[in-house]
Amino acid sequence: MVKLKGLRLPEEMRSELAKPHGKLYRGQGDELLLDVGEVKSCSLLCCVGDLVSASAVRVGLKPDIAVIDGKTLREDEVDFKFDFFEKRIEAYNPAGYITCELISALKKAVDEAEQGKKVLVFVNGEEDLAVMPLGMLLPEKSLIIYGQPHEGVVALMIDSEKKVLILNLLRRMERVGECEELKYLTGGDLFGSLRGK
Repeated sequence: MVKLKGLRLPEEMRSELAKPHGKLYRGQGDELLLDVGEVKSCSLLCCVGDLVSASAVRVGLKPDIAVIDGKTLREDEVDFKFDFFEKRIEAYNPAGYITCELISALKKAVDEAEQGKKVLVFVNGEEDLAVMPLGMLLPEKSLIIYGQPHEGVVALMIDSEKKVLILNLLRRMERVGECEELKYLTGGDLFGSLRGK
């Protein structure tokens, strides 16, 4: 069996990460996404989660990047209409982890999206923690929309302040093995200027 490499979420951080780290829009149903005002001013639009991604597509928003794991879609949900995605990238990522494979897939997705392509990232496992590495990899003024269970959706507009917050959270997670993607994400390569260099 391949040994996992990446970051593991410690139990004591779970409640902290369960809180919304952007603007919470309360409600339910597809139309809730039409209330997210940040969509109009973002450079790239990203959705994390099956239901949020499907809702965005159904109300006519075409995310530049959608990250799904295929688990929360029910049989009775309207089919995903993802035919406008030009690229599909797959990654393995179990619950409670941010694997090197996921970081690599998200980096490729951001690179493609910056070239104007629409990208679907399919996670074999769980995509819940993808918001953090995605937030680090995206350019500023990008928007990530993700679901807040039983409350609504969270709109996270990426700026330097949010990147510092995410970086600090990532550095508190448990490192499991080492890889270039991990060094890139949490080291000086990606965001050296934030570290006071």
